[in-house]
Amino acid sequence: MRQTILAVLSLSAMAALLTGCGGDMVLLNSKGPVAEGQSNLMMTAIYLMLLVVIPSAIMALWFGWKYRASNKDADYKPTWAHSTAIEIVVWGIPVIIIGILAWLTWWGSHKYDPYRPVESDKAPLTVQVIAEQFKWIFIYPEQNIATVNEIRFPEKTPVTLRLTSNFTMNSFFIPALSGQIYAMAGMQTHLNFLADETSPAEGYRGFSSNYSGYGFSQMRFRAHSVTDAQFAEWVAAVKAGKGTSVNPNAVQKAVLDQAEFAALRDGNRSKHQIEVMVVNAQTPEEKAAAEAMKSYPTKPHPVTYYSSVEPKLFESVINRYMSNYHGADHSATAGHEAAASGAHADVEHATAASVEE
Repeated sequence: MRQTILAVLSLSAMAALLTGCGGDMVLLNSKGPVAEGQSNLMMTAIYLMLLVVIPSAIMALWFGWKYRASNKDADYKPTWAHSTAIEIVVWGIPVIIIGILAWLTWWGSHKYDPYRPVESDKAPLTVQVIAEQFKWIFIYPEQNIATVNEIRFPEKTPVTLRLTSNFTMNSFFIPALSGQIYAMAGMQTHLNFLADETSPAEGYRGFSSNYSGYGFSQMRFRAHSVTDAQFAEWVAAVKAGKGTSVNPNAVQKAVLDQAEFAALRDGNRSKHQIEVMVVNAQTPEEKAAAEAMKSYPTKPHPVTYYSSVEPKLFESVINRYMSNYHGADHSATAGHEAAASGAHADVEHATAASVEE
């Protein structure tokens, strides 16, 4: 018993130290209605399950203490086999809890559907997101600008993201504002969120939450929630080629076109892989090819601003993978596909709203 108590106390102390000294409690400190709702759902589920876990833990300790060998006063009933009251408790309470959790899951799946627009009096800001190797590219089609590893948006304004990938599947995640959503090559996924307030100077943390290769740990970015005036000032500065006046650490460039987009891809192999390939090369040609390879980055790509963007760049990234499947160039139908996607999303949201009502 003494060893058990010491083990429990040690684990509790470790948990307290890990959360108190550098721990990230962002999931419990949400900055938007979507993340807050998801956090509340998570905590409600935990509290409901603790209704079973805590009494079970207490009874396990109490039974061990009461029916210990040295307690001669404990009841001894070797023929006992059934209790209707106990059966009702041990089956009835879990069934009720599971029923409540099932309803919460159904309700939350519709309420916080990532495709469902956030209710607001303001028009949403649309941002196209491309998962590149190994960085995040953000295109603002209405403002005709683009960024790398940084996204800015006005506070209290709905943000609608359209996501795809130009390499392997990735998971886009800003814990303070929303849940994660996958970005997949040849496909377009949606994510909607809103920030209730302006972010700290360093912004909110964003990253790829699923492993996707050697450079995966460098897929980090910052999400800045700013005032309407600050957002307009930033857009104007980027379009004028003066984005560094807002963020001195950023790199300002002119146009994000197909050539620049291709140049953004980092590396062919990890440094260790390239070294092994050089050592194991059988011919001078193989060794030269291995030595010419670029290694994956060891730190995130610097924040980069583009004053303008080639039209339909986002659609072309999706269609290049679609053409591989269908043997055709779909760039001419990009506008039609985008319209169809929007109509499909509207039907889904209307259906979800009617089901919820």
